[in-house]
Amino acid sequence: MITADIIEIKGTLPGPTVALFAGVHGNEMAGVLALVSILPALKITKGKLFIAFANPPAIKAGVRMVNKNLNRCFYEGNSGTSPEDIRARELMAVLDQCDALLDLHMFYDDDGKPFVICEDNALEIAKTFDVGIISTNWTEVEPGATDGYMYQNGKIGICVECGPISKAEEHKEVALKTIKQFLQYFKMTDTFIEPSFTPKRVIKAESIVYKSDETFKLKLGFKNFQKLQEGTVISTSDTEYRVTKKGQCIIFPHYNAAVGEEAYILGSEVQ
Repeated sequence: MITADIIEIKGTLPGPTVALFAGVHGNEMAGVLALVSILPALKITKGKLFIAFANPPAIKAGVRMVNKNLNRCFYEGNSGTSPEDIRARELMAVLDQCDALLDLHMFYDDDGKPFVICEDNALEIAKTFDVGIISTNWTEVEPGATDGYMYQNGKIGICVECGPISKAEEHKEVALKTIKQFLQYFKMTDTFIEPSFTPKRVIKAESIVYKSDETFKLKLGFKNFQKLQEGTVISTSDTEYRVTKKGQCIIFPHYNAAVGEEAYILGSEVQ
């Protein structure tokens, strides 16, 4: 299968079938830039590789989404009529053929470091990537993502958050190296690239906090995956006052969230 935005590459030997996705959110460009740069010379020795530029209209417009968040549309029985729902069904048809997925994303925190989102069945692979943090349990906390769809079907799904959205060109190299490490893990290329086995923090995502109304205020200065002291005030509003429990950390603090959007996620360190 070769189209403008879904490409199939076959090796000469039998092997696994895997997918590389980028641009699920159209303003997260490191993975898109990496795939564009690697495609002309990319060869695999065995198995089959699907490459998908996941949300072409959003990528072209440079926006996170057109109608709705594509990364909440990956679930069995999706019968939605939005462009993202239709695209998700096309991409799920690809994923149904695959043993594993690497989905490349970015985040808003300008000072944040790359990290991995996956479930326990993918920890072995994730630990070979050049990241310091692996976060789990997102299938439960935020259902409908690409990696969660794979996990729910008994397969490997990995999301790598390559770096800040504002630094896409700089973090293209993170995406490129991760692609190579992922393909190397499945022995699909002859090129050797050193895996990373440095110690990782493993953090379990637990709950989402939404911006409830215009009185909601997220306290300033929090960093992604920052470990917080017990009793730290995180956010306030006219109707709620949130403080941390022992061992909690904050994930994805979003200071420009609109009412109804995710303001942050709470997690806890498990390793």
